[in-house]
Amino acid sequence: MNPASTPVSPEPARVTAIKLWSGAVLAQNLVAAQPTTRVLALGMALQPGAPINDCVQELVRAADLSQGDPLALKLAASALGGLQPGHVADTVQAKLASLVASVHELPVRIAAAHAMYRLRCLPAAAVDSICQMLLDADTGARKIALLAFSPFARSAQGAIAACIAHTAPSQWTQQAMLALARSAGDDRAAQRSVDAFVMRSLPGTALLPTGIAVYAALTSINPHGAALAALVKVAADARAVEESSQALDALGELGEVAHPAVCHVAEMLVATADPVREELLCRTLVKLRPAQRDLPLDRVLQRLREAPDRAAAAHCMLLCLYPNEFARAGAVLSQRFSVASNALRRVLSQTHKTLTGIELGGDVVAEGS
Repeated sequence: MNPASTPVSPEPARVTAIKLWSGAVLAQNLVAAQPTTRVLALGMALQPGAPINDCVQELVRAADLSQGDPLALKLAASALGGLQPGHVADTVQAKLASLVASVHELPVRIAAAHAMYRLRCLPAAAVDSICQMLLDADTGARKIALLAFSPFARSAQGAIAACIAHTAPSQWTQQAMLALARSAGDDRAAQRSVDAFVMRSLPGTALLPTGIAVYAALTSINPHGAALAALVKVAADARAVEESSQALDALGELGEVAHPAVCHVAEMLVATADPVREELLCRTLVKLRPAQRDLPLDRVLQRLREAPDRAAAAHCMLLCLYPNEFARAGAVLSQRFSVASNALRRVLSQTHKTLTGIELGGDVVAEGS
C-alpha cells in the first residue's frame, strides 16, 4: 500500500480547562451593555470555584438587565443559588422572589425556586408563587416547589391552605398535599384539621389519579389519620381492579409508614383466589414489614399446595420474611416441588433453602412426599 494513502487516525481532542475570571473581571462583564457579554459572564459565574460571592450585587443587576431573556434569567437565578448563605442579602431574596413569579417562563421559575431551596430561604413575596407551582402541570416544577417549601411549610401554613382551598380538588397534586400535610408539623390538632378538610373535599373527585395520590400524601405524614383508612377501603374493593391495584401500590410505596394497614391487607389476601391480585397483595405485605403474627400462615400454606404457579410463587415471599419461624413449611414446599413446573421449582427450591438450609432436589422430594 502506498504510504501516502494510509489513513491517519485523528488525534483525540484536547479538553482545555476553563480559566476562571477574577472577581473584578466577572463583575464588570455581568453588567456589560451587550446581552451576549452578560450571558457569557453568567455562564462563567456557574463554573465551580467562580468568585460569585464577590459579585453579589452585579449578579442581581445582571438579572435586572436581562428582563425578557429567559436564558439569561435562568442562568442568573442558578448563579444566585450558588452563593454562600452569608452572602444572601435582602436584594438577592427580592430578586429570586421576582423571578419565581408567573410572568416568567417555567424554566426561570424553576431555577429561582431551586435557588431558594439551596439557600434555605423563602421570601414572603415568593410564597404565593411557590404555592401555584405546587399545582403546576409540570412534575419537575411541583417537586422543586415542594423542596423550597419543606423547611418553611409550618410558617407558610396559611398560604398553602388558602391556595388549596381555592383550587378544585380535581386539580390537587401529590406535592400540594404533601406541602399541606407538612404545614401541620407535629401538631396533632393541626393534622386532624388538615385530614378533615381534605376528606370533606374529596368526595366526587376521581380516585385516579387525584384521590389515591392525595390519600398517599396525607398518610405519609400522618399514618393514623383518615387518609390511610380511605386508602385501605379503595384497596379492598377488588371489583374496581385499577383503583384497587393503584391503592395497593401506594400502600407498598409508603412501606412501614403504612404499617397500620397490615392486618387489612392480610385479610384481603385470605379473601381472594385471583393469582394476579394475590401476587400484588403479597408484594404489598412484604413492603409493609408485617410481624410474624400478622401473616395468615394457614392460608399461605393452602395456596402453596393448591394455587396456580404465579400465586404459589408470590406466597413464597411471605415465608422468607421469617425463615426460622416458618421452617415447618418445608414439607409443603417439598410436596409442591414434586408436581411443579420448572419455573416454579426454582422458586420453591430457593425458598426451601432459605427456610431449612437445604435446596430441593430429587432425593428431598422423595423424603417429603
